[in-house]
Amino acid sequence: MRILLTNDDGIFAPGLHAAWNALKAAGHDVFVCVPDRPRSACSHQITMHKPLRAKSVETIDGLAWTTNGTPADCVPLALMQLMQSAPDLVVSGINLGPNLGDDVHYSGTVAGAMEGVLNGIPAVAISLADWQDAKWEAAATFCADFAGKMANLQLPRDTFVNINVPNLAHTEIKGVRITTQGSRRYKGDITRHESRHAGVYYWRGGEIIDRSDTEDTDILAVHNGFISITPLHVDLTRRDAMPLLQELF
Repeated sequence: MRILLTNDDGIFAPGLHAAWNALKAAGHDVFVCVPDRPRSACSHQITMHKPLRAKSVETIDGLAWTTNGTPADCVPLALMQLMQSAPDLVVSGINLGPNLGDDVHYSGTVAGAMEGVLNGIPAVAISLADWQDAKWEAAATFCADFAGKMANLQLPRDTFVNINVPNLAHTEIKGVRITTQGSRRYKGDITRHESRHAGVYYWRGGEIIDRSDTEDTDILAVHNGFISITPLHVDLTRRDAMPLLQELF
């Protein structure tokens, strides 16, 4: 299988190389195109008002392409300019940190996969659901295994897959759950700080609050030690709200 591999953590990210090695070991032909620096939380930003540049880089794992753009730039750039033939699958990740619930709206990793389906290519986003003491083996192994399963999977139009893997040893993973997108928000989102040298500045962060109202969410699955697989759709229309709006006219 021909795979286009991208990410939002940049060319030096351990998760990229964990996925790259696992996919190659499984016999896949991997083409890598990633940002030249970390671009986490850039969402579906694309480069419009400056030149988009690309260069090849020789890494310990092989030849990769880097760009000054975002994950949403990397995918069409590779598809339309850098690759000799179209891939069978786009894989975005392995991201360091979860992309659970409402995180998907901010995630460059998820945007890379979404850009795949927007260009007619099946796509997967995969994340390790923790930021510290990363254990890549289980996520990398599952990434390579699931990539093979995607070859025979016919998802509905404009649908892609978002995977979150608990930061556990392979033997500690309890299984796989097919999940819905949960809802979690960040309370106390922006704080004010002051520095003698830099002056006043602001920092985003805050407490995470789980707002999910069902038991089948990605958030709960990962919390309980399961790999979460969530089918996501490009169409954000809330159809049951349409009659409410129609009543206004």
